[in-house]
Amino acid sequence: MTLPLASAFAFLLVLLRTTGLFLSAPVLSARVVPARPRLALALLVAFAVYCGVGAPAVRAPEHLGALSLAAAAEGALGLLAGLSARFTLLAALSAGHAASISMGVGYGALLDPSSGAESNSAGELLYTVAQAGAVALGIHREAFAYLARSVAAFPPGGPLSLHELAARVVWDGTMAAALGARLALPMLSAVLVGHVVMAVLGRSASQLNLRTLGFSVAILAGGGAFYLVAPPAAEMAARAALQTLAR
Repeated sequence: MTLPLASAFAFLLVLLRTTGLFLSAPVLSARVVPARPRLALALLVAFAVYCGVGAPAVRAPEHLGALSLAAAAEGALGLLAGLSARFTLLAALSAGHAASISMGVGYGALLDPSSGAESNSAGELLYTVAQAGAVALGIHREAFAYLARSVAAFPPGGPLSLHELAARVVWDGTMAAALGARLALPMLSAVLVGHVVMAVLGRSASQLNLRTLGFSVAILAGGGAFYLVAPPAAEMAARAALQTLAR
């Protein structure tokens, strides 16, 4: 039994869309997972999605340029969707990083091997909790459901508006930056209040010489706010990432 060329081409397009999602989506694109298991899982998911939508057949283009354009469009469709969810989940990392800088404990940032960017302990802790929350809420299942919905709504080989998809990613990135600022605001406010209180006490009772306590107060105020805010902030970032894939 030979596989028809149209069916093989349609499955290849679905596989490219799935691979693009696996390259950028949170959790699925983790560098700690070897490439071969991820490729095998992408192949399995692509086959399940392709069969689930009725195994459509797409006629292969006759020209190499049209073939390359169709492949690039399918890969970009999965890649952009994964980037939207990734940017949203990274809001937790940016919030923790900003909070640690304000507390004065983020100056010794190290290179994170999983993301290739600088990170500190507070940001990594908040981001790890957000990732765990996303897995508990089923972000991998939402990613697979997105693939099934996208293949049904935008059949492989069909016309795609990459301009609208890119605009959606830019909008989601802007909302992720706003979410990171919202998550970091309580911790930054606590540090600011601590500094203001110390400044008022220092001006009213200068003989106490409270300048040496400023660093400790910033750590205590910011650390206390981080302890209270971190769990709901991580959950908020995780739920926002799931809503991004659901859209």
